[in-house]
Amino acid sequence: MPKLILKAHGAVVKEIKLDKSRLTIGRKPDNDIVLDDQSASGHHLRIIQIQSVFFVEDAGSSNGTFVNGKKTDRKQLVSGDQVTIGQHTLLYQEDAAQAVTPSAPKAAFDADKTVVMTPELQRELLKAQGGKAAAAAQTKQVIVLTVVAGTTDQKEYKLTGPVCIIGSQDNATVKIAGWFAPKRAALLNRQGGGYAVTMSEEGKKVLVNGNAIQGSMALKEGDLIEVAGVTLQYSTKEE
Repeated sequence: MPKLILKAHGAVVKEIKLDKSRLTIGRKPDNDIVLDDQSASGHHLRIIQIQSVFFVEDAGSSNGTFVNGKKTDRKQLVSGDQVTIGQHTLLYQEDAAQAVTPSAPKAAFDADKTVVMTPELQRELLKAQGGKAAAAAQTKQVIVLTVVAGTTDQKEYKLTGPVCIIGSQDNATVKIAGWFAPKRAALLNRQGGGYAVTMSEEGKKVLVNGNAIQGSMALKEGDLIEVAGVTLQYSTKEE
């Protein structure tokens, strides 16, 4: 189970198992993790779980939230990330099996410790490079929308066309169910290697990560789109 290791001034204070989908952190006593730190806001940040993925979200703090030294409003957490709030640090850790990697061929060294490229080493390196190239050729990145909340006809949608419609009309990519569901709640337009979400002519409110957009907004990994009672997560995956 993923966990947070709370440190103050570099010393470990406690470990917190992430066994619920929402965790609040700040100075006020109603938080799940209370920090005695004047740099922390009353409600400083949230750790939220979406399916099997955890995100850190700044809750409008005065001094900001920093992940690995960079100020951020929202970021997907990966094992080893460090979230800093004043004098406190939250280290995010995941349980993972040790990856087994094949040992690299040993190189020969001459007297001054310079690597000598032996024929055996050359063959092994070429073989490894060929394997990586073949694996890369077989791997294909696809963009998907995963339904987090709301009623739709599928739980996941693969985006392929230049324009994808979210709504109730017959040719909608994401088909919203319900008597009062709008025909076109929002549009997704291909933009470079990804998509941008655009408000429809019906003028329905579209939120990305809780913030209302004006016109159009380019999407990035992990963004949450809310429109017409449906919440969708935008992400890429390998096929």
